[in-house]
Amino acid sequence: MVSVAILDDQPEAAATLAALVETFSVRAGTTDIVGCTDGVPTSFAVSCFTSASELIGSIIDGYEPDIAFIDIVLAEPEPSPNTADSAAPAGADQTGIDLVEQLLAHRPTTQIVYTSGYDTFHTKVYRTPHVAYLAKPFRRDDVAYALTLALAAREHTNDEALCFRLKGSERIVRPAEIRYLESKLHVVHVHTARDTFEIYGRLAALLGELPARFVRCHQSFAVNLDAVTSLGASSLTLIGGEEVPVSRRMRAGVRDALFAHLRIRHAMR
Repeated sequence: MVSVAILDDQPEAAATLAALVETFSVRAGTTDIVGCTDGVPTSFAVSCFTSASELIGSIIDGYEPDIAFIDIVLAEPEPSPNTADSAAPAGADQTGIDLVEQLLAHRPTTQIVYTSGYDTFHTKVYRTPHVAYLAKPFRRDDVAYALTLALAAREHTNDEALCFRLKGSERIVRPAEIRYLESKLHVVHVHTARDTFEIYGRLAALLGELPARFVRCHQSFAVNLDAVTSLGASSLTLIGGEEVPVSRRMRAGVRDALFAHLRIRHAMR
């Protein structure tokens, strides 16, 4: 699941955006956005927040959003006869832009999408990294496009080298070096082209740090689709000859993800 935070001091606006986000799913093994259909659940776990302190507090406590939709004007606008509807309220001291600077200090890999009903912030948002700017009222097509941009940016971020803490040392590994992952109790065995090393943690948590081409194929295994050479009835064969099990329940999803991944690779040539 992709974790999505929505910050808006107006609960109705947050609920509207959350409902739109939850109508989409991510095609396995890709960053493609598709509409949810019968039997296809949403890929997004959405949490709504009504204040900057509430969101930052949750992040400090361990909440890790992959994408954050941040309303720029956090103070309730005060009506003014001299203020046009498209102008920001003059009394808004704390803005979503200020909040994002704090958020990224704690969680630098979160992809930011700004939202606003005002048109006076288009330049100011460039103070901070962000992938999109959504105008209110929200349109479904715009939300889908923002999610696509955020997932693409997240994929690029996740393709950077990872630093694993081992016993008495640290190991830096690029995702491309990893062929598959194997989970045993609270230990994940990371199998690379050179060797295998162990880290403590959960398989699901590690997958959240890796690109979309890493797909779970079994309760205890996940595979890098770039390393797959063939899919059999109950296993995947990798470029080094390794056989990785595929559960009966997950085989159809792995097959779809593998074919979608191969189509993307072919289109990029």
